[in-house]
Formats: sequence, structure tokens, C-alpha cells
Amino acid sequence: MFINEYIMDRKRYDKWATPKFWKLPIFYVYCIIFAAGVFGWIYFKKVEAPARWQTIGAFLTFVAVYRGVFFNWMHADKTFRLTRANYFDGKNWTCKVIVGERNISLYINGKSNNKVEWKDIKKFEEAKTYFKLTAAESNEGVMLDKACFTEGDADSFKQWMLEHHPKIEYGPIAPMFDK
Repeated sequence: MFINEYIMDRKRYDKWATPKFWKLPIFYVYCIIFAAGVFGWIYFKKVEAPARWQTIGAFLTFVAVYRGVFFNWMHADKTFRLTRANYFDGKNWTCKVIVGERNISLYINGKSNNKVEWKDIKKFEEAKTYFKLTAAESNEGVMLDKACFTEGDADSFKQWMLEHHPKIEYGPIAPMFDK
């Protein structure tokens, strides 16, 4: 039916696993913490408050920048590096997804890794550059890169999914992951 093959590298993993930080709802909380930290830092320095008060302002500023901007990216980077080191001898790995009438077969580095039954797929999500077939009660799912179909193409896959699996909820992926 459809075959999708790609090499999982850091750039692709980042695109699929790291949200756009400015589209996360919590981002605005970190903006407020950042503003309060900068204001406190400057204010306490200007009124010559003890250094511990200035440190509180600086601490709030750095925490807001770290958690609001860098944390998700750093977490994805660590996960990717550990996965690559622990399971693939420090190398990127090839993924092959075969979408068939009965199930979806997943292969990693040419070896069968998993089979997913259609009854387990609950959502069909579309992003700018990939599709995600999400399993029940989980954020995990089968990822298909739109540019990497070796058999079939992205448009015909989308049409086939909508025609053959109308019970699977279709929609756009969450805006923070639409890359």
C-alpha cells in the first residue's frame, strides 16, 4: 500500500518531539516571571537592596528563560542522544513504516520492530511536514514524513486514510508541534 522510509536524525527528532516554545500555554507564565525577575533585579539594584534580593531577581530571570525557552529542546536533545547511544551504537537509525490494509508494520534498521493494528489508532493528525497516527490514550504514535514516501505519496495517503478509516478522528496536530 504505502511505504515511508526515513533516517531518524537530530533535526527530524527535534521537529517531531520539541514543541514551539512560544505556542505553549505555559510560555506566557514564564514571560510574566521573566518580566518580574528583570524588574526585581533592576529595582533592587537601584535601591541598593541587599545582594540576596538582587539574586532573587536574577534567579527568576534565568529560571524563566531556561524553563520557558530551552528546557523542552534540551530534554529532546538528551532523549535523542541517549536513544542513539544505548540502542544504535551512537548512529542515526533508519525507520521504515509499511501501511497495509490490516495493520501498520514498523521496521528499525531493517528489523521488524512493531505492528500496530488499525483498531489501536484513534487519531490521524497532520502537520506541515508529517502525519501522526496516534494510539489510544497516549501521545505516542506512528510518524510518517510527507517527503519520504517510497511507495505512494502524502496526498494519496491522506485521501486513502479518510476513505478507508473514517472512524479515526482526523485533524491538525497541536499548533506547538506543527512544523
